[in-house]
Amino acid sequence: MDVTDLDPAEVFSVSHDLPHPPAAVFAAFTDPDRLVAWFGPQGWSVPRESVVLEPRPGGRRDFLMVSDADPRQVVPVRSTCLRLEQDALLEAREVLPGPDGEPSGPHVLQRVELLATGDGGTLLVVSQGPLPAAVHEGAAAGWRSSFARLEALLAAG
Repeated sequence: MDVTDLDPAEVFSVSHDLPHPPAAVFAAFTDPDRLVAWFGPQGWSVPRESVVLEPRPGGRRDFLMVSDADPRQVVPVRSTCLRLEQDALLEAREVLPGPDGEPSGPHVLQRVELLATGDGGTLLVVSQGPLPAAVHEGAAAGWRSSFARLEALLAAG
């Protein structure tokens, strides 16, 4: 099962055009040193020591997002890679944190598509669900903020 099998009302998608090739965007998702430089909305950071990335089916993708304003605010990201196509697709199952910050029962599926554009760039499409419609816009806004940071990283080389 992947996000495309879910009820469309429970899935949100957000996209962003990047003037960088899919290989560069893929590396930003799969290389720990690159991931920490951009992941998370403005005002949040990913400590390098918290990152475990195993970019292969069955591999872990674990890290913490920490509020820059209040380092006591921590959001764990704990997921398992379901499917990976080099420079094209990443699919994962993320276990959502409970009130104590530890992984709980509920999970979301995430699909990251890297679509090559005719000008050598990438259309990045992120879809997640199942999530209640009430959180879709906030989650999409978080991704848009992250995309701005990703674009800056890629532009810097």
